[in-house]
Amino acid sequence: MSFYHQKYFVRFFRILCRFFHNLILVNFMYLYDDYELNLLTLKDDLKDGSDFLLKEIFTGNNKALVCAMDGLIDSLQLSQMIMKPLLDCKKEFSSPREQLEFIKTKAVHCIEQNSVETFEDAYYFLMSGFAVVIIDGCNEGLAFGIQGWTRRTTSEAKTEANVKGAKECFVESINDNKALLRKRLKTPHLKQKQLKLGNSASTPVALCYLDNRADKNIVKAVENRLKSADLNVVSDYGELSAFLDSDVKSFFSAVGNTERPDVLSSKLLEGRVAVMVEGSPFVIYVPYLFSDNFSAADDYDNLPVFSGFMRLLRFFSFVVSLFLPGLFVAVGTYHQELIPTNLLFLIASNEASTPFSLATEAVFVHLLYEIMREGGLRLPENIGHAVSIIGGIVIGDAAVSAGIIGAPMLIVIAVTAISSYVVYPLYESIAVLRIIFIFAGGLLGIYGIMLLAAVLFCNICALSPFGVPYSAPLSPLSPRSLGDVLIREDWKTLSRRKVRINELDGVSNVE
Repeated sequence: MSFYHQKYFVRFFRILCRFFHNLILVNFMYLYDDYELNLLTLKDDLKDGSDFLLKEIFTGNNKALVCAMDGLIDSLQLSQMIMKPLLDCKKEFSSPREQLEFIKTKAVHCIEQNSVETFEDAYYFLMSGFAVVIIDGCNEGLAFGIQGWTRRTTSEAKTEANVKGAKECFVESINDNKALLRKRLKTPHLKQKQLKLGNSASTPVALCYLDNRADKNIVKAVENRLKSADLNVVSDYGELSAFLDSDVKSFFSAVGNTERPDVLSSKLLEGRVAVMVEGSPFVIYVPYLFSDNFSAADDYDNLPVFSGFMRLLRFFSFVVSLFLPGLFVAVGTYHQELIPTNLLFLIASNEASTPFSLATEAVFVHLLYEIMREGGLRLPENIGHAVSIIGGIVIGDAAVSAGIIGAPMLIVIAVTAISSYVVYPLYESIAVLRIIFIFAGGLLGIYGIMLLAAVLFCNICALSPFGVPYSAPLSPLSPRSLGDVLIREDWKTLSRRKVRINELDGVSNVE
């Protein structure tokens, strides 16, 4: 068969294989024994790829292909660890399989080695910074890890700032993130099982847990949910959060995230399961509890008295940021008798000159604040803060002076906004719920606030991610676990606690 006919035969055969692949949903494109067929397939699949490197060489008494992706590999390692040993090899081999074993065990001095049986495996390793070697007459190749792409160095965390704790954070490279976690947890019980997710393009995902602390059923359930995620490509951790979240509809997420290795290590010690995604500096973990929103890394570096005070302050800030605008609207509209006389006269004198109701003012000011906040976030950092300051001072003062809104309402929204930043993990949920409570207070008064609050708390108690109550250990109450929720006990007491996430009261079988 001529080279011309081989080319079209390969294309016809690959179309037929892809048809059966789509029909029965299995990978069928294995490497060929024939050197020319492998060469044609690689060139056809990766044509017009300017970063694709392919070198045909003679090693021993046989032909071989060496493939890599420019920019993802270390060229010096490719030359010294792979190309030089292969080109210097003059040994005669009785079979291609014998030559492959020689390359694997003696010729190439690379620790990270993987077998390649299909073209899909070859492309995955190529895109991951590996060099792939294919021997003529052998339907199996070898992938050698020589990664060398540009990466961001570990820096200080941006979203979980602390004063006294560690400053390093995760980066976009999954291998670097696994190393940062391994450096914290120097134990063979730490498992970091790597998966490949994505139908169109495979993305490395690492499943991390401690096998002597995590519930095996939770680990298996997380793995099954990840494998069932029908996504073309996984580009960020948020795409997987929906598959790991609770099935109960709620404004609150049962999936936590962190960019700090020290925080993640403490969560794994509690029996939780983490998921790392290539390309994301954030790591998600489950089960995530409502009380986790009120903890900070600095709590364990400060005095127990101060840390306990800050915990209670965060709970108070959550209540203020969620209920204060709605209560102000409800009391000012329907329950004026609850307001002290002097304050009532002050509010009335300010609101008399405004053309809108309290509920309309509250919604308007809240939306205006969110617009300024979003504008400050999306603009470059150098001018983003200026937008927030100018918007808050100039626009707020101008709106009050023009009589569009009252000064008391502006103060209420300002206090609410500051309080919401105290519990930043809940900011997104609070921003939406706050408007709903404003409408409830404007329509039904305090009774609407109380009814909606009851529904909200029932919803929180209904969440049960992986069989663990979202409201635990507050509901159902676990007295032995409260020492690190409402307050923070001293380390002598905490060191004696053997708390596991799957041993809390109310834990049921995995969903």
